[in-house]
Amino acid sequence: MTVLILDGGTRSTLAMVRSLGSHGISVHVGESYRYSLSTFSKYCENSVTYSNPEESRQAFISDLIHLLDKFDYEMVLASREVTTLPLSYFKYTLEEETTIPFPPWEVMNKTVDKAKTFELAEQIGVPTPKTYVLDDPSELANIESDLEYPLVVKPRSKTTWVGDTPVMMKVTEQNYVHNYDELRDSVAKIYHAVDQMPLIQEYIPGEGYGVELLCNEGESEALFMHRRLREYPITGGASTFRESTYESRLEEPAINLMNAMGWHGVTMVEFKLDERDGTPKLIEVNGRFWGSLPLAVAAGIDFPSLLYALYSNGSTPNTTYDVGVRSRWLLPGDVLWFLTSLIKEPNRLGTVREFSSFREMNYDILSIDDPYPAVGAARNVIKQGTDVLRGNRNLSGEVTR
Repeated sequence: MTVLILDGGTRSTLAMVRSLGSHGISVHVGESYRYSLSTFSKYCENSVTYSNPEESRQAFISDLIHLLDKFDYEMVLASREVTTLPLSYFKYTLEEETTIPFPPWEVMNKTVDKAKTFELAEQIGVPTPKTYVLDDPSELANIESDLEYPLVVKPRSKTTWVGDTPVMMKVTEQNYVHNYDELRDSVAKIYHAVDQMPLIQEYIPGEGYGVELLCNEGESEALFMHRRLREYPITGGASTFRESTYESRLEEPAINLMNAMGWHGVTMVEFKLDERDGTPKLIEVNGRFWGSLPLAVAAGIDFPSLLYALYSNGSTPNTTYDVGVRSRWLLPGDVLWFLTSLIKEPNRLGTVREFSSFREMNYDILSIDDPYPAVGAARNVIKQGTDVLRGNRNLSGEVTR
């Protein structure tokens, strides 16, 4: 049997390809264009293409159904929201032909809709930032006197479909507001883009942590934690450099939250340890594979093969991981962090020293055992750079067309 892994241009898909391929599982890689990052892996036995889900969800699903008719795929995996969410939404239809190892939409939506996520967290006692959920921009005036700045204005969902086309929005520097005028402008921008009010949240100072879980009907089967050391955008984004760790204060709230959702599969729960009182505050839940997946695999928790085992056999082996393992997304992630930090951070010499440390390092893409994906990474940089120059995407990765 063969597994199809979508989103061949991402680091997390490459980690999945390497994981399952090294366990003797036949892997096909899918992407909306040819010669993606993961197709260069020695573990990729075939590559397929499909309609770009950023342009049409229905065309993407139609192409996927055609691929399922053509190939005998045992399972379909994905790493991006723009593909994982349609897999969840159409799970019952797709599972007439294959296995979709993600929860159905009624469960997945508890992580997609951040208002639902925080409402559930508060109900079961998981600490959260103070959050305002409004229905209309006119309601801002009702809370103006209660607000303390800075605040974070977050889209209620990172990916929102407007008709058949997704609008994808990340939290960038512009989402951090310091006065009422900035708040009003940021809210208006998001509201007009997706016809939905964003969340308005208290800013939590402190280090960011990820708690990654594999759950079996809400019960934790495997757990991993990492600490963000660098990220791009530097105001909050994908981690470009991170380290495996264990922080006992994070385990119980993460497990309790996913248990309350009845989660089945992989997920990442993000927290910040509030430096004011040491309390872990929930930031978000991603109900899919995450960008820093290569670190978990390098440290000993092979989530892709564990997920495959859970859905194929109904059980997984016991697992442990090493603390202090580091992994880096060098190109373009950490390079962008470096260039931005040189401009915005006062200690430029410290930035250079930090970036130039290469000792005892794992890399998300670079590998002596599987070297050719580096070619795909270079192609990605060229493609993304061209999108930026054409105005189709900004430097933070948001689609602007």
